[in-house]
Amino acid sequence: MMDAAMSGRVGNIVTVNGALPGDQPVRAGERVRLRLLNGALARMMALRFEGHRPTIIAIDGQPCEPHEPPDGRLVLAPAMRIDVVLDMQGDPGSRHAVTDDFYDGLSYTLANLTYSAEPPLRAHPLNAQVRLPTNPLPEPDLASAVPQEIVLQGGMMGGGKLKGVGGMMGMATPGMNGDPAWAINGMSMTGDGHAGMAPLFTLKRGATSRLIIRNETAWWHPMHIHGFSMLLLSRNGAPVPHRQWQDTVLLAPKDTVECAFVADNPGDWMLHCHVADHQMAGLMTVFRVS
Repeated sequence: MMDAAMSGRVGNIVTVNGALPGDQPVRAGERVRLRLLNGALARMMALRFEGHRPTIIAIDGQPCEPHEPPDGRLVLAPAMRIDVVLDMQGDPGSRHAVTDDFYDGLSYTLANLTYSAEPPLRAHPLNAQVRLPTNPLPEPDLASAVPQEIVLQGGMMGGGKLKGVGGMMGMATPGMNGDPAWAINGMSMTGDGHAGMAPLFTLKRGATSRLIIRNETAWWHPMHIHGFSMLLLSRNGAPVPHRQWQDTVLLAPKDTVECAFVADNPGDWMLHCHVADHQMAGLMTVFRVS
């Protein structure tokens, strides 16, 4: 439970498709599309491709404007998916490390791109279009959007803001003795949730929701929405530079993210942190579309 009140149980072994990391054979001159999915319990990842320039073409299954990640670093939190295109411009016989350096002082080599000794497949990189056709998602009507603020609270170093649970200055440690460690708008949904719990908010079918997610905690949270993809509008007041739809949005400590979606899918839907330890310790809620 101590892990649950902090970054979650990160673990110490990473696998790729269920196996220990190894060499990934490639050939000079070819173009490769990779679909990267973080299936870890709690570990965040930030991948760097030595000597290569990945181009992001889709996020969480939704095509986006092709763009290179900031500083060439692909950040993947649990549940996030990113499709990238890589043009293999290394020399035949060369090796290039794929490293994960998300955690300070704990970087490691996840894999090696290992070039065969064959001559390049082509002399110059492909100039073919890498942009994918968009999916038919309903466009949010921001002028008539229904605002809803989601405030993430709790965890260690949370300043005792979680009602009923002592913080670092209190008598108890959040998440110990079966108490919740986290809350959304002051409410904790622990374990597998509570049948019949009233929804945090309700939207009329077809309405546009303008969702503001505010992280008041000292920890990272990949917030995952069920039933919808959200259009990212801004992060900490700055517009998102590339138009992108996501169902999992990563918030750094003290981040505020604004996004929008059309409530066209009726039912009760989960909104939760995809660090499983955080979800099970209270960072989960339900909203309703009727």
